[in-house]
Amino acid sequence: MRFLQREVFWNSIGFKVFVLYFVSMSLTVSIMGFLSFTKSTSVIQSNAGSIALQTIEQAEKRLQMILDEYDNRSQMILGYQDLQKGITGGFTDYYDRVRNTTTISNFITNLVNSKNDTVSMNIIGNYDTSYRYSIITSTGFTVLPKADPSLCQQEWCRRIVEAEGKVVRFGIGYSFMPIDSPNYENTPVYSFGRALKNLQGRGEVIGVLLYEINPEEIEKILREIDFSTSGNTFIMKRSGDIIAQDPGTTLPRELSELSLPKNAQGTYSARIQGEDKLIVYREMEGTDWLLVGMVPMKNLVKDTRQIKTFTVYLALAFVVVAIILSFVAGRFVHRPVYTLMYYMKKAREGDFDVKIPRSRNDEFGILFESFNVMLFRIKQLIDELYVQRLLKKETQLKMLASQINAHFIYNTLDSIHWISRIYKIDTISTMIFGLSKYLRLSLSDGREFVTVDEAVELVESYLSIQKARYEDKFTVEVVVDRTVKYNKVLKFLFQPIVENAIYHGIENLTGTGELHISWVKQDSGLLFTVRDNGVGIPEDQLEQIRSTLEQTDIRENFALRNINAQIKLTYGTEYGLTLESEVGVGTCVSMFIPLVD
Repeated sequence: MRFLQREVFWNSIGFKVFVLYFVSMSLTVSIMGFLSFTKSTSVIQSNAGSIALQTIEQAEKRLQMILDEYDNRSQMILGYQDLQKGITGGFTDYYDRVRNTTTISNFITNLVNSKNDTVSMNIIGNYDTSYRYSIITSTGFTVLPKADPSLCQQEWCRRIVEAEGKVVRFGIGYSFMPIDSPNYENTPVYSFGRALKNLQGRGEVIGVLLYEINPEEIEKILREIDFSTSGNTFIMKRSGDIIAQDPGTTLPRELSELSLPKNAQGTYSARIQGEDKLIVYREMEGTDWLLVGMVPMKNLVKDTRQIKTFTVYLALAFVVVAIILSFVAGRFVHRPVYTLMYYMKKAREGDFDVKIPRSRNDEFGILFESFNVMLFRIKQLIDELYVQRLLKKETQLKMLASQINAHFIYNTLDSIHWISRIYKIDTISTMIFGLSKYLRLSLSDGREFVTVDEAVELVESYLSIQKARYEDKFTVEVVVDRTVKYNKVLKFLFQPIVENAIYHGIENLTGTGELHISWVKQDSGLLFTVRDNGVGIPEDQLEQIRSTLEQTDIRENFALRNINAQIKLTYGTEYGLTLESEVGVGTCVSMFIPLVD
């Protein structure tokens, strides 16, 4: 579009757009430059605190998993009955004591060896015996006398007893019960304990467990916490006592006087050693411990100086760009409108494959993209509706197959039930073998299609079950065309037809029944036939069966109706079942399906 004539240029919409765009953009850039710098400093600090808090949260979860695993170990010891017997001294004789000691030794040794982090395990009994396992001693497991009364008066022991079976965590420090070894005395351990109660009596305290573990795994987590800048991570009580820290760092003394908020987690600013620090903390579940990270504030906002310089240059660049864009906007504002109208007309005519090229990055570009997304979504919904119909058809097919399979299983189980009552135990093994073979073939790795040869084997497995039930009630002749043995067919089409011939044709027959089953190739398809010399079907009932094969809302002729529906859903409406019968002569059921390689 051309601008208006030169004499009215100052009143043209193009010039007004130019002035408005230039002034508004220049003013906006100046204000936003100032605000963005101010806000960016605040956002950087806030984001750094959030990232640091997320890091602390992840580390706390890892530490909590470790501590929970330690607690679970102590729970196993708490409920070990042989250990309770050893502590209380409930032995019948000396040999009983020796056996009990050996059992406890094996239990504790296996428990310790399952995790190679135990330094020592002290089980202090109040009545008869105490036990200790330590990696320092050469024997490992040691049997000790009952607890010395002075030991029970120590603060750590009293705290465990007062907890009444709950875990008491002491943190990382030196051992409360050191062994006379320089290596042991100078080695920090993570200690926790719990009272041992008499589970066979009134629940009174019969001893104390003090578990000491190598703190390397806890220290490793503290050491691996990375705030992308220099900082410290440690575990402390709300009272200010340090529970654990990275051995390679030294913490300021002012931390013992640090008063953090009562919240379970958060950030906190404090001045420590003359420097502003950002402190992030999270309370560890079930304790009064806090996982704390401490980062110098200056390291978090060091990028703001670069942002300030960048903002000034960016503002100047935007002013220049504003002049250019103001002129271009007035001249070419009409082009995207006409482009949109053109493609809207194409869509209205039914062409949903059109797409507006994304050549702009302004509001019109967003409008173009929204228009493209809208057309794509409309086309997608149309396609989804088509796919849903296909899925509905497939689901119906699978449901029908499942119903056919269940129908056979119910009849087979019923046969096994009655034979077991009539014959007590004879023939049951034969039927169970046939049933297991049938189920194995039925599963066939979840495949819906099997070869004709596999389908024949499936029918023969079923016949072996029925022969065991009916004994000499009927004879079977099976004919299989060798040229179709490896063609693919639906798995559960054939057995229900054979089942119907036995139950409805031969079972009520006086004398010996004959069953002829065949799979033969006919033209380009497979003809499956089941013929019996049973009682036959009256003409009116036969017509009723034929009419109900195509219906889905009635309960009669359940098996045949489902098979016929399954054939038509899978292979097409031109395929299906054919029934011929004469009273006193017998019945013939034929199935014609296409050959599938």
